[in-house]
Amino acid sequence: MKNGKAFLSFFLVLLSTFAFADKLTFGGDSAYPPYEFVDENGEYTGFNVDLMKAVSRVAELDIEIELGEWDLVVEKFKSGELDGLIGMAVTPERQKIYGFSIPHNTLHMAIFYRKGSQEPTVDDLRGREIVVQRNGVMHDYLLENSITDKIVAVESPLDGLKLLSSGTGDFGLFEKYQSLYFAKENEIDNLEVSGATVFERDYAFATARDDFTLLNKLNKGLLLVRESGEYKDIFEKWFGSANWFEHNKKALLWSTGILIAFIVVLFGLWFWNHTLQGRVSARTKELEKKATENERLRDKIRSLHDIAFKMESCTEEEEVYDLIVKAATEILSFDYYSLDIVEGDYLIAKRNSNNIEVNTRVPKYEGIAGKTLKTGKTIIVDDVSKEIDAIPSSSKIKAVLSVPIGDFGVFQTVTVESGSFKRDDAELAELLMLHALGALERIKKTREIQFLAFHDSLTGLYNRTFFDEEVSRVNTSRNLPISVIFADVNGLKDLNDRFGHFYGDDYLKTISRTIKESCRHEDLVVRWGGDEFVVLLLRTDTEMAEEIVSRIEKNLSKIDCFAVEASVSFGVATKRDMLTDFHDVLRNAELAMYSKKRELRR
Repeated sequence: MKNGKAFLSFFLVLLSTFAFADKLTFGGDSAYPPYEFVDENGEYTGFNVDLMKAVSRVAELDIEIELGEWDLVVEKFKSGELDGLIGMAVTPERQKIYGFSIPHNTLHMAIFYRKGSQEPTVDDLRGREIVVQRNGVMHDYLLENSITDKIVAVESPLDGLKLLSSGTGDFGLFEKYQSLYFAKENEIDNLEVSGATVFERDYAFATARDDFTLLNKLNKGLLLVRESGEYKDIFEKWFGSANWFEHNKKALLWSTGILIAFIVVLFGLWFWNHTLQGRVSARTKELEKKATENERLRDKIRSLHDIAFKMESCTEEEEVYDLIVKAATEILSFDYYSLDIVEGDYLIAKRNSNNIEVNTRVPKYEGIAGKTLKTGKTIIVDDVSKEIDAIPSSSKIKAVLSVPIGDFGVFQTVTVESGSFKRDDAELAELLMLHALGALERIKKTREIQFLAFHDSLTGLYNRTFFDEEVSRVNTSRNLPISVIFADVNGLKDLNDRFGHFYGDDYLKTISRTIKESCRHEDLVVRWGGDEFVVLLLRTDTEMAEEIVSRIEKNLSKIDCFAVEASVSFGVATKRDMLTDFHDVLRNAELAMYSKKRELRR
């Protein structure tokens, strides 16, 4: 594990393209203990403060924390005076405005009520006088769901608890564990909290919506802090070890899966870069040795390194291809060339000179290019007519220099004169392609990491993070009616207990693939978590949704490669107008699913 931590630290440094030289300022609430607050000595402290300090340290960010009145802090963040917030509940509405890191905590929103009263449910909130923090997530919840217009908005949860304790308001809606902390510290002993939470919300760092560079650094820092165990220490300091898993299970389970995949990807990237750097260094030393006696060669090497520097900032393969051509023609003076990239079973010419005919699509292991790709070695052909593997696209071609770009493809340059290429030409071309290979590999790994952020690593389906973003985008009147299918796999635990989790994973993957293939191309299929799946159906009424469920069930019944019959319970709900909250539709689909599951058990 020690070595793994070292590798991970190295990877994250390796992947950091931009450095934040300037100081960043993140805001927070001065009266929101134990998450963030000003203590009796005037010092900024709390869970979020300690966590941000740890993350900024390992991510090499210079972050200053500024706490103040929440309303004012949010306004400063909106206006751009602050670079981010150290803690904010994630909602679909806020995701339209802000950027959020992976969750670093989970907020449990609960109902507080005075002792002696009957324990309330969510339905009991309608039309009642509710105390909430102004501009907080519960304030948004009441407004968005039109639960009541009798809202008592206060500056802090402590103010709200005191007000509720004194007899103002029927109920209070506050974060469970923070409010219990307040009640204990301030000896408010006439209030109780409901057993069930109203809902849970991911809690994360917030930034400007399009500041992906900063978000990536924060995410990497969070993963490092979790992996080292420092996160757990900070959590237990402020909440105690008893609440560790309950308070954090959602964020922990999510980020653990991402972390595992992240480490795998990054290890591959580290190993590749370690090997590649050795090859680049060796090749450069060879050329520099020769260059001491050849000023022209020295200039070319210097120019190639300038190109390599530009490649480091490329985010798309096409940018790398353009730089390869630029270097090949302007620095190496190759007049005739073809840049062939692997796509499936073929080499496709992505760039080629217009002054000579080239094969734009050939089987990837045919010809000199195919041999180069297969062997991973540079090939110089002095006379094409004498080369058995040559498949020249033009009778004018006499000599070929063919250089591999790892598994990505091949760069070829040709001449109309035999014996034109020298070893120096090959070595310079190899140096250029090694730099290009590093850039292409980095882009590929970055894309894999981005994929993991929105996809489930086991099934390949979209995850809840993507689902929330997609709902916020498509939840419009033109997409009505919107139906939701909520699915839960029956008996997975028994299957895991009998045959092991690898068997259960294969079972889940088969079921997820069957659900995906049974739905329409435009339907969004999501792994909700564990053995649960959700399907989002736009412009689809309940009748059509039920037909899709029937089709899924029919296809599931055909699965015969497991020791048990594939069994899934489904629930369907439909949003028919914009007055209906989407989360209510989702909840209704889940309740319908559980109803079906209970019927199955009878």
